[in-house]
Amino acid sequence: MSRGNSNDNGNKPARKQRGKSDRGRAKGSPAVKGKGQVKFYGVQACRAIFRQRRNDISRVFVLVEQAAAFDDLLDWARRRGLPSKVVSSEELSRIAATEHHEGVCCEASALTPLPVQKFVARLAGESSGCVVVLEGVENPHNVGAILRTGCFFGVSGVVIISQQIAALSGAACRVAEGAAESVPVAIVRDASEILEALKKCGYSLIATTPHKARSIYPLRWPAKVALLFGAEGAGLSSSLLELATERIVIPRHGPLESLNVAAAVAGVLTEVRRR
Repeated sequence: MSRGNSNDNGNKPARKQRGKSDRGRAKGSPAVKGKGQVKFYGVQACRAIFRQRRNDISRVFVLVEQAAAFDDLLDWARRRGLPSKVVSSEELSRIAATEHHEGVCCEASALTPLPVQKFVARLAGESSGCVVVLEGVENPHNVGAILRTGCFFGVSGVVIISQQIAALSGAACRVAEGAAESVPVAIVRDASEILEALKKCGYSLIATTPHKARSIYPLRWPAKVALLFGAEGAGLSSSLLELATERIVIPRHGPLESLNVAAAVAGVLTEVRRR
């Protein structure tokens, strides 16, 4: 259902970045606290951190033009004796290591994705639910967009199967527009354990693929569904396709062969929520 591949800058696929794990929550939220500090940037991403886990923030940098908009964050940091600074665009780009900072950067505690057991435990007892499973989807723009879409549609969680990344990047969190602070995420190298656990919780595994698949439109969606999406170009591996109880496709009506994976997720989740 999706093809092509690029990273945040349109170059090589995203690589695992040690020391740059940038996912997190406060106690009781859908992630576990990790070690180290991460620079988060973007208006909604930083707002979500300030709203949900402000005690994890250690430093604040705000663009001159954004100082008034973030007066509450700056005032809070100063009252707590935390380093906070109003800076120029050039300095903020250097601090955040990107020009796409949107005028604010918060350095905060890193948090790791949920272990499989904790991720699955959150699903226990639910009478219905929808989990998005991504195999090899590592482009931070796609990951961030999927988290944002998943949060909008109220998914129970997102599973990322990847050999390259171990945590969400700052770019993914920015594109997620704050959703990275709300959607439970598990990142695994081997899909077998978590998919088997989802099946034991009553989730039906439904694969999105153009091969030997039927249209999503007449499908009667089960109460608990795990939607499997593959990387653009490669698609889902044969091993995941074999685990699926159903194969579905969004019918094509135009000359283009496929959708971007984030667009495909949005299309399928729209149908799931129409049931």
